[in-house]
Amino acid sequence: MKDSNLILMDYFYAFINLAKGTRKKLQPDIRKCRIYEFKLRNQLISCPNCHHRRLVKFGYSTVQTIFTTDDASHPVFLRIHKQRLRCKDCRRTFMAQSNVVRKYCHIANKVRAKAIMSFQDDRTLESIARDNTISPSTVLRYLDASRSIAPLHQHQLPTNLAMDEFRGVHRQLHFTCIDNDHHRIQTILPDRFKRTIENYFLSFTPAERSRVKTISVDLNSYYQDIARRLFPRAEIIIDRFHIIAMMTRAFNQYRAQAMKQFPKTSRQYRLLKFSWQLYLKSATNLSYEHEYYDRHLRQKVTSGERVDLGLAINDRLRADYQFLQNVMQNLKQRNLDQLTESLYPGTELSPQMTAVLHTLRHNLMYVLNASRFDYSNGTIEGINRMIKQIQRTAFGFRNYNHLVYRIHFRQMAQKKNQAA
Repeated sequence: MKDSNLILMDYFYAFINLAKGTRKKLQPDIRKCRIYEFKLRNQLISCPNCHHRRLVKFGYSTVQTIFTTDDASHPVFLRIHKQRLRCKDCRRTFMAQSNVVRKYCHIANKVRAKAIMSFQDDRTLESIARDNTISPSTVLRYLDASRSIAPLHQHQLPTNLAMDEFRGVHRQLHFTCIDNDHHRIQTILPDRFKRTIENYFLSFTPAERSRVKTISVDLNSYYQDIARRLFPRAEIIIDRFHIIAMMTRAFNQYRAQAMKQFPKTSRQYRLLKFSWQLYLKSATNLSYEHEYYDRHLRQKVTSGERVDLGLAINDRLRADYQFLQNVMQNLKQRNLDQLTESLYPGTELSPQMTAVLHTLRHNLMYVLNASRFDYSNGTIEGINRMIKQIQRTAFGFRNYNHLVYRIHFRQMAQKKNQAA
């Protein structure tokens, strides 16, 4: 504390009931607290009201202010005796003020700043309130006062966008959009309705929207419709992860369907049932040299041989596997010609994989853009993972604005850690 008008008089320990309101009698919270006693001098020379200099001392007014504690051993209070002055001409009284605490407030400015900075941590409001010896409702008021951290309208659009959604307040889906270069949140909308998204982007001028070069999306069809209509010069990129995830999901569905055609005690059933993770690995990561004992087959095999034994059971399953591996390898190697050829296989695929193939062909240009550009939805998926963790720690949110504020505070902390 750098206020020269504060004069330390004494410090001591006392037992104080920290419960608020009616809880003081029902559920008392009596704790040992450290109390520092100060005298606050009034430095007024003339009356602020009539500007005369006939000021006389008019006693003291004692207030108790909550302060921070660094060692977290005992709550700390400042018992400040504020000097009062009285003007003999206008009969007004004036109380001494300090920069330690705001006027008409009993919580120190340092406590307020510490509570606001704690919003960057993955913590509940109750834990923040407990550490600062204040109530959760007070912490919530500080959160409401921090609305400037989430600007209502950005003045510019980033050059490269990524769009997605996450499940938030009342299990509703919220639309989110980020800057795919600097990994900053562009906006979070209360829903993902097409009208809401279009109204947001239409608030920008056509010249501003024409600056957008790429838009990375998942396979949600109306995200592509919005991108084509509102961003005429932007290249649409289907996220690579969603392409592979859709294919592996179809492969697993047909593998389970083929597996159930055999008795549970048969060797064919065990080949398709167990070690299913090996079928989803890249073929280049399978080994044909290092053997291991497979307890389900009761023999020694390599990972490559284990996959070959399973694929030999069903020809369509082998065709699905080959199609999956070709697309995965060509996406990884960014080979546009080979990727296009792999989307037109000469063998018959399973019904599940055929549906995936039709979807990829329907979005052929956007799938090829996934190989041409380095952008993807990886960053926005990471932000969605962060949002889920915030909601899990807070046991959910009932207020949409509170969720948005905590997201922006948390991302601020992550940016600070990355810069360090």
